[in-house]
Amino acid sequence: MIEIKLNDLYESYGYRKFKISKFEPYDLYADNRDFLKSSQLITFTDLDGSLLALKPDVTLSIVKSNGGGEEKVYYNETVYRPKENHYREILQAGVERIGKIDVFSEAEIIALAAKSIQLISDRFVIRLSDAAFLGELFQVFGISPSTREELLLMFSMKNTSGVDEMVKDGRLTQASADSIRHLIDLYLPFEEGVEEIRKYAFSNTSMEMVQHLSELSRVLKAYGVLDSIYLDFSLVNSMDYYNGILFQGAVAEIPFTILTGGRYDRLPEKMGKKEGAIGFALDLDLVGNYLSKPKTYDVDDLIVYPEDTDPAILARTVEGLIEKGHKVRTVREDEMQTMEQKVHARNVLRPEEAEELLKKVEGRKAETKGGPERAGNLKSEKTEEGAKADD
Repeated sequence: MIEIKLNDLYESYGYRKFKISKFEPYDLYADNRDFLKSSQLITFTDLDGSLLALKPDVTLSIVKSNGGGEEKVYYNETVYRPKENHYREILQAGVERIGKIDVFSEAEIIALAAKSIQLISDRFVIRLSDAAFLGELFQVFGISPSTREELLLMFSMKNTSGVDEMVKDGRLTQASADSIRHLIDLYLPFEEGVEEIRKYAFSNTSMEMVQHLSELSRVLKAYGVLDSIYLDFSLVNSMDYYNGILFQGAVAEIPFTILTGGRYDRLPEKMGKKEGAIGFALDLDLVGNYLSKPKTYDVDDLIVYPEDTDPAILARTVEGLIEKGHKVRTVREDEMQTMEQKVHARNVLRPEEAEELLKKVEGRKAETKGGPERAGNLKSEKTEEGAKADD
């Protein structure tokens, strides 16, 4: 299962598993609505009268539980969110890093995001942005808060048409509009993109940010994931919480973003913690809906037994087949036509046929143990059995 592979990946980098309750105090989410994907919550009253909510997010719980020290955790949790006009249970996997976040910490999280997606598909891409660089650019250009919000919307939609209107309205100079238009359109391999935005580093602060991104590129290359990462400023999430790196991941087989993450130092700061934070969440429900392969058969063997069947012999046959790796379903002969759910079985057998199959399987196992000289006969026997099944 993908969850087990993800757990192994995260634990190999020293992350510990984080487990929380299905619900938290309502105030935790009400006070941090800007951090959530939706402000709609499923609430209920506890026995003591306090108001609780089913968790729509895991990150808030992790930051809340942190005592103010360095921490690396991962999780597999169900969150509860509105989707397509209904509340849904959504299975997520994710990683969070709390502490002093340096360029190595950022690179490790982004590399883990890339390696997580690679477990799902080799055809993937990570888009990465820097909210701090855009914020500094807007400040250098002297852009007002209201204009800034409009521009962020244009960045998110990769829409440059409104920029010219802002020039006409006197809210942007032609020079600043040209720079913004170029950054809206920008989509380049990360290393190349970082070099491209050097020309838009108009202050010492923004130049330091570019240097930081350049160093990040170097570390990502050392992690072996740089080729799958692109610079794209259309990722602008809530800049009330996200203060630096933002990223999203997607695979070719799924027409939606399956992974989101970023740097969110402002969240622990709001909770009175003097620590930085970065992490990501992977939507396992979305992955499962698109990439789960339908089973050809529900079971290997459906044994249809008459009322007078010896139950002890039937039990030994079932146990024997299961021990040999078969999935087995039994049904009384007089209930065969009234089964609630139709069972798709590789073999539909009477008890005596099931006994013969078990003998054949046990004989095959014995032949395999007999040594290499049995391989040719075993292959031939499998071929004959497959031909009979086709008939």
